[in-house]
Order: sequence, then C-alpha cells, then structure tokens
Amino acid sequence: MRYIKIKNAIISVSDKTNLESLISYFEKNKISIYSTGGTYKFLKDFKKRITLHNISDYTNFPELLDGRVKTLHPNIHSGILAKKNISKHLSELGKRNLVFFDLVIVNLYQFEKVISQDSKNEEICLENIDIGGPTMLRAAAKNYPNVIVLSDPVQYSEFLEISKRNPKGFSLNYRRRLATEVFKSTAYYDSIISNWFSIKENNETSKISTIPIKQATKLRYGENPHQKATLYSIGDQPLKKLSGKELSYNNIVDSELAYELVNEFSESSCTIVKHANPCGVASSSNQLTAYKNALETDRESAFGGVVAFNKKIEKKVAIEISKLFTELVIAPKFSSDALLHLRKKKNLILIESRKKKKKNLLNLDIKSTKKFVLIQNFDTKKIQQEKISFVTNQKPKKKEFEDLIFAQIVSKYMNSNAIVLVKNKKTISLSSGQTSRVEAARIAINKLQMNDGKIIKKLGNIVLASDGFFPFPDIIELCSQNKISAIIQPGGSINDDKVIESANKNEISMVFTGIRNFKH
Repeated sequence: MRYIKIKNAIISVSDKTNLESLISYFEKNKISIYSTGGTYKFLKDFKKRITLHNISDYTNFPELLDGRVKTLHPNIHSGILAKKNISKHLSELGKRNLVFFDLVIVNLYQFEKVISQDSKNEEICLENIDIGGPTMLRAAAKNYPNVIVLSDPVQYSEFLEISKRNPKGFSLNYRRRLATEVFKSTAYYDSIISNWFSIKENNETSKISTIPIKQATKLRYGENPHQKATLYSIGDQPLKKLSGKELSYNNIVDSELAYELVNEFSESSCTIVKHANPCGVASSSNQLTAYKNALETDRESAFGGVVAFNKKIEKKVAIEISKLFTELVIAPKFSSDALLHLRKKKNLILIESRKKKKKNLLNLDIKSTKKFVLIQNFDTKKIQQEKISFVTNQKPKKKEFEDLIFAQIVSKYMNSNAIVLVKNKKTISLSSGQTSRVEAARIAINKLQMNDGKIIKKLGNIVLASDGFFPFPDIIELCSQNKISAIIQPGGSINDDKVIESANKNEISMVFTGIRNFKH
C-alpha cells in the first residue's frame, strides 16, 4: 500500500514523554486507541477527547502474572500482522471481530537504565526485560507495508508534521524508515541484555558476540579529512565537551589513551599524547610541575598534542597550557577560572571525563581490519610489586624502583617496540613503534645525546623500561654507556641468562615483571 490512513492504534509505552502531543491528532481523526497498564491510566485523563479501549476488555483476557502477560495475545498480533491487500486476512479478522491496527506506538522497559543503577540486583533486572514490547514492535515493523510503527518519542513531531503536510496519509518510504529504526533499536536492546548475561557468566568472548553501541556524535572527520567518522558509545557517554571545535577521530583516540594513562597514577599527573603515543608523562605533588615536566620531555612533539590531567585543572596551569598550541585538554574537572581562561582559545577543545566506577557494559577491547573484527580483554593487568623478580646482584634503590614502576606503566600505553627513560617520575625520553627493540633503545638514548651528551651528564643515573623482553644483551651494553642504572622488563627470552650476566658485569640492576605489554 502506497499510503496509509489511520483508524485504529495500539499504544503501550514505558517512556511517556511527549505522548500528550498526539492527543489532538487522535481526537481530530477519530482514532480508536487500545492500550494497557500504565499507558491506559495515563490516557484515561484524556478520555473525554479520545476513544480509549482497555486491551484486556478487547481480548477478553486479563493481565496476568503481575503484568508479565498483557499484549501476548492472538487478537493483538493478528491485528498487527494482517495484510490489508489480502482478502483472506481481512476475512479472518472479520469472522473473529478483530481490529486491524494501522498504528503501533510502543517503547520498551528501560533495562539499560536499570542495570546502570544496579546491575547486581538480578530480580529487578529480569523484571525489566521487556517481552511483549519487542514482539509488537517487530511484528509491526515486519508488516510496515500495512502498519506505521513509532518506537521513540522523538519520532512524534515528524509524524504530526507529515499528517498536516500530506492529506493522503503516510508514505511507504516513511513507514520503511520507521521499521528500520525498530529493528536497530530491538537489536540494540537485546544486545544489552545478552551482554548483561555474558558479564554475569564471565563469558565475554563466546562464539557469538553482540556489541551494543549507539551514536554519541558525528565527528569532524576520520583519521584524514577525506574520511567520514562517527563516535559511538558503549553504555553511558563518559565525555562532556565544554568548548572548542568539533571532535575528530584522532581526537578521540588520543584523548582516551591520554586519560587512561594519566589515571593510572594517584599523585597529580599529566600526560601529553601525539599520534596515539605518549610524548611526555610526569607525576608530582604540584600539578603545574607535573605539566612542565611532561612538556619538557619533548616540547617539539607536544605542539598540537592532547594534554590530560587526573586532577581538577587550576588557573595557573591553564595559563601555562595557553602558551603552546594545544589541540585538546581533558580532565575530570576544570576550575571556573581555568575554564574562563582556556575558553578564550576558540578552537581549543576542552573535555570533562569521569572515571568509570562501574564495570563497562561491554568490557572488551575491539579493533577491526578490512575483513575481521578482533576482540580481546583490555590489558588491565597491573604489576604486583611482591611478584617482581630481582634478577641481578645489584638491587635498585628505593627511588629507582619507584621510577621503574612509573616507567613500566607508561610503556604499556606506547606502541611496540617501546622504550621509556625516566628520572624522578618524569619521562626523559620515549621511543615507540620500532621494529627492533635495540633500535628503539638507540632512538630514546640518542634524543638525550643532543648537546654532546650534556643532558645525560646533568641528569645522572636514569632508569629504563621495555614493554617486551631483551632478545640479546646488546641493549645492556648500550645502557652501560649512557648512565642507565636500572632496567625493568618482562623477561622470558631464551637469552635471559646472558642478559642478566651482562647486567651484573656492568653493575646495572634489573627486575623482571613476568608481564608483557605489547600494544599494536
């Protein structure tokens, strides 16, 4: 059917937002409404203006099991699924005095909201899994050539606008578009439920996986300006943009990495990220010192980068940030003075991001290639200091050991092969994304050998972290020549004995974590 005019509607909604906006339309067009439960009670207030029927009266079947069974009845679904152009269908409805439903308005129990508040209360969660609602929606969407289906209150205004604009009725293209939205929304709804069950069963990488995502915002562009991109979120949106230009794909990648890394530390810290790699990280009791120390690592790379903090940003830090071109600043909070100052830079993107206190709805790390979707658990494994192996004769001093742990955490967020040099909880030099580990070490050290090695002489002993084991002792030789006094690495090479022997010979302390942190 090309156009549909409405005579009968079935309405059963959990979210009653804007439902009253449809009353005038129902009244003007003399539409009979069939409703149930809370929706019926809501519409009773308008009974003088509309023709309202209780579904239980229509089906001659009461609501059962505390409302669990209301609309699961042949009288309802026959009226939704019948085809108007099939005489047999119309005849069958007529013999049983059944109504053909031209309009179905249904939205679902708010399961996602319920589990976000208390996902452990199984009884409440189960009661908020909608059965009748999705069944009616899917039936109406399947029969979109004959039925109009509204599944979201935001659709009401367009529906009313079309009714005014087109006296013929509602077109097939419009009905198909509404049906498409139904199957998207019910698929999303079911994926939230299936993942809630999977998390409870600790079965996050099963043979069949569902991914509940919804659009948060369209992005400025993808990795390059000629690529389109959209930001989808899993569960609650953790980002709140306060100011600046529209976000790009790269902004999201860099800001999430920067914020995850900086929140590994309890002390006031700053992380600067450029092209999906940290280029400066520092911790200090003073936020301004942390920022300056992070910036000092590689001021050149920090130009146009993303800066993240794990504490509320104060004005004095905001003033320093303004002195260098920065793409984006992310923090849990901005002081009013800091926000006022940073907002003067119109293109500077400012984002508040809260730490997630609850487990993610989908606690999986997802990446895609052209032909595959790769799913793994997030790399959340933390080093337990009591399980670290002190493998050399010389043990790291207390301050060196603190720096080693700091450096190892930073290396976890860098593309492999990664080498991190640290002194006093601040990165001194970083090298990432190399195909050779010894070359990564050379690059990190060479950055410090500018000005004829004056930086190394001034700093004195520094520590080194590697995200993977040393395949050969050659890195130890390099370290001994450049005042690297302590090393942290996973261990596990077939040449570990030779590497340890070389470290002992050069009086370098070395510890093994037993944990590799590759990142591709």
